[in-house]
Amino acid sequence: MEPGIVLFILAVVLVATTAQTVAGFGFALVAVPFFAVVLDVRDAVVLVSLLGVLNNAILTRTAWRHVPWRVVGPMLAGAFVGMPIGLVVLLLAPQESLRLAVGAATLVMAAALVAGLRIQRSVAAEVGAGLVSGLLNTSVGMNGPPIVLYLQGREHTPGEFRGAMAVFFFACNIITLAGFFATGIVSREALTLWAAALPAVAVGSLLGHTLVRRVEPALFRRLVFVLLSASAVSAVASSLVRMFG
Repeated sequence: MEPGIVLFILAVVLVATTAQTVAGFGFALVAVPFFAVVLDVRDAVVLVSLLGVLNNAILTRTAWRHVPWRVVGPMLAGAFVGMPIGLVVLLLAPQESLRLAVGAATLVMAAALVAGLRIQRSVAAEVGAGLVSGLLNTSVGMNGPPIVLYLQGREHTPGEFRGAMAVFFFACNIITLAGFFATGIVSREALTLWAAALPAVAVGSLLGHTLVRRVEPALFRRLVFVLLSASAVSAVASSLVRMFG
């Protein structure tokens, strides 16, 4: 693999890890669209899941005591139903269609988050948010927005918000990777990039924990949304060029 691509992946991982550590979400939303520009879409989704295990394990360890389990439980139940459906989509859908879907989904979900949409509180809504999140996780690698949209409608402390997101993402990453390895789509290239990017995860986590005490979360999230929009446009443009160029 070209050194320039490896350095690009490392830079994206550093930014994405920092974003998730500060905002509580955003790793996959930032990483997948950029990864999809330079990698096979399946490799992009697999790499995000591989890196997400470590990143979310670190966040889970620091926020474990604040996890609102009554909310997380139903969301995980829904996710476990949705993930096999998403895996089928990843295995069968054409690569360029997936790449286009990555960009379009990023734009839609970023817009929903910026608009501050809320999902009404109920167990059914928790299961539904988890189901959609699980489906997105195994198909396009981005499972955050449905969960964020639901949690924003509840009065959680920042610690509870981060704890719920970290535990949910960590559990989903474990199940998702089990499916990826079982179906044989984890490539040597993805594993090599994962090993190379581990230091960037560690540095991004340290940087994020430093920034979370110094940067206003609302301001940081706005910056993340700008980055999301840029990454989504890049993914869409790359897909259209590959399809019609």
